[in-house]
Amino acid sequence: MKIAVIGAGVAGLTAGRVLAEAGHEVVVFEKSKGYGGRLATRYAGAKGDTKLDYGLPYIEAGSPKIESFINHLQSKGILEPFVGPFVHKDAEGKTKQVKPTRKRYIAPDGLNKAGKELARMVDVRLETKVSGITHIGEDRTRKRSWMLNFPTGYTENADAVIIATSSKQAYAILNTTIDEVATLKLLRDVDSVEYEPSFSFMAGYGNAEIPEWAVMECENEIISSITNEAVKRGKDAECSFVVHTTSGFAQKHMNSDQERIEEIILDELSEVIGGWSALPDWKQLHFWRYSKVINPLPCPFMEVVGNDAPIALIGSYMNGNSLESAYLSGLAIGTYWNDKFSD
Repeated sequence: MKIAVIGAGVAGLTAGRVLAEAGHEVVVFEKSKGYGGRLATRYAGAKGDTKLDYGLPYIEAGSPKIESFINHLQSKGILEPFVGPFVHKDAEGKTKQVKPTRKRYIAPDGLNKAGKELARMVDVRLETKVSGITHIGEDRTRKRSWMLNFPTGYTENADAVIIATSSKQAYAILNTTIDEVATLKLLRDVDSVEYEPSFSFMAGYGNAEIPEWAVMECENEIISSITNEAVKRGKDAECSFVVHTTSGFAQKHMNSDQERIEEIILDELSEVIGGWSALPDWKQLHFWRYSKVINPLPCPFMEVVGNDAPIALIGSYMNGNSLESAYLSGLAIGTYWNDKFSD
């Protein structure tokens, strides 16, 4: 069975890997240049060798089902426990050390290595945007159930489709099938999912003294958290930070000038960790439009029932709003479809 997966984030790669290991032909289409979605690592600095995890600062584990994946990544030398220290700065500027309620893991060489490991068993086609999908119909003696359409005019057929994007992107793709298959309920449900945006601001300070804390969570109208990237990289790492802004700040400034946004963040950063941070050697900004799900759907995946044209939706917006929920969503559809289409 040939299965097309749209989106090479954690959900899509997990589903693809589970299905490929069961013997299905799986092709994953990803519009961007990298694997793993929020497992994103930027290479910056004067020599381009400073690694910054600007999507997620670390991987958290709360379910036993994700521990096998984390153990695998540890055995490959990709992940290791994140020991901190973790601190919290309140609205009055008081700082105290905190203990996380869940286990945390970092990738010293960048979290994108975890995404690449997930993709290792699957045929992933990067920089390949799917613009729509077409149900070919029941009379398909020589053709498969689905045709994927691309902006270039190229098409590719598949027996089944998994859409592993944000709900908003899934809605746009599903909307191309509404007159052909029973996707109306899926459209209605995914359209109800809303997101909060955020900015990730990256800054480097060369040989400046590196703070002892690893992550600082803030009670702040602008800054939500600061990750001390040098702590994750080991000896001789450049002093560098990733600042994650609040959703309120991102919503207010999503259409503002980039230089103005960076100026505001730097001003606030200098108030939080010290005036020396107001003048970085370099800086970069990234906007996450779909940073956090506000109202996740109460199910691990959704599908159109029927074997003629299998299609399913998965993602972090299923049963949560985290990398773990994305992983569990991909695992659930992969396991379910392996049983369903075992013949």
